[in-house]
Amino acid sequence: DWAAWLASAGVEGVDPNSGLTFDSATFAVESAVQGEGVVLGRTMLVSADLATGRLVRPFDHALKAVSSFYLVYPPEAIRQRKVKAFRDWLLSEIEAG
Repeated sequence: DWAAWLASAGVEGVDPNSGLTFDSATFAVESAVQGEGVVLGRTMLVSADLATGRLVRPFDHALKAVSSFYLVYPPEAIRQRKVKAFRDWLLSEIEAG
């Protein structure tokens, strides 16, 4: 969220509500890749774009996200090989950063 990032960076005089807005983080990131502006993105979700140079981090300042993601499923679903494989893959991706 731009307002929180600007405040934590000590930036004043910038309207965080101006400019393009997107309903999807994917569209926001792709817009930045296409040169349409600057995007706030979760490091985990843009790390590949940063690694390949499709995106650059213009500032060292980062804001720790206060929200979380949850993987939920019925208890019996973990017995399904595909569910367990997906959960294990997701956890390994998170650990890899």
